[in-house]
Amino acid sequence: MAMAKDQDMRVGVGVELDEQHIGAVRFVAAMGAVGTVVGLHVIPAPDFFEPVLETGELATIRGQVARNVTRLLGGAGIAEAAQQVEVVEAQTIEDGLSGAAEQLKLDLLVIGRRAKRGADPLVRLGEVTRRVLRRLPVPLVTVPPEFGDRSAGDPGLGAGPIILATDLSEHCEAAVDLAKALSARLSRPLLLAYGTDAFSWGVSYLSPETRARLEAEVRAGADAKLQSWAEARGLGDAEHHVFTGDPVKGVLQLVAERDPAVLVTGSRGLGPLQRAIGASVSTELAASAPVPVAVTG
Repeated sequence: MAMAKDQDMRVGVGVELDEQHIGAVRFVAAMGAVGTVVGLHVIPAPDFFEPVLETGELATIRGQVARNVTRLLGGAGIAEAAQQVEVVEAQTIEDGLSGAAEQLKLDLLVIGRRAKRGADPLVRLGEVTRRVLRRLPVPLVTVPPEFGDRSAGDPGLGAGPIILATDLSEHCEAAVDLAKALSARLSRPLLLAYGTDAFSWGVSYLSPETRARLEAEVRAGADAKLQSWAEARGLGDAEHHVFTGDPVKGVLQLVAERDPAVLVTGSRGLGPLQRAIGASVSTELAASAPVPVAVTG
């Protein structure tokens, strides 16, 4: 999907009321002025409260939540005039966020993940973020919780480019639009990353010279494919990076070397069987990268 112009852009952000987990809000503030910032907070559906609340108490809760969301958005530097606060009632948080993103016709949804930069805990994305990422109602950005927390010494946006990780498939078309938009908005150059399959185990029997020649040929062929793909999408002048082997490891190594402001990638989606046996590349990157990761459908 093509991104809206800045003055019309509607960016939604999932706002947690715990100030230790508002990296997503700080990321939206770091994007600069957009048309509207929609602060989203999900509370349980009314049937959860009915047995225990008196008449009018739910409205009081909603009002207090809305005021807290407004305070957190303003504290991050988002002008009140640009804010739209939505307290969403739903059976689950992921239902509320996904449904609101579609109903409000958001151009981008930004939410936090559980794991801090560089950490490798058992839970990295968090169940809510993982489920929203699987649904992918609109382009989604996942952000480390401490992003931009000056008291913790976090720098916020990296000093490097916008990295667009592509497999040259149709699943990356929307990612191209988003990467271009972020590049222009943040005044950062684009870096295109493309990975090819690693050599089979049989190459270990070849001489080092032969292996080096084969690798050079594979890289040259991959770079030519990437150049052709880029030129067809108006990205012919963008820097290229080609690697071989595991795509998650290859992209994460590049992220470590280049300190990008944002990593952008497309998603092939997951069927029921894939969900049972493993995550997609985009999900692994969103869980592991030490920078904000934007994923498009």
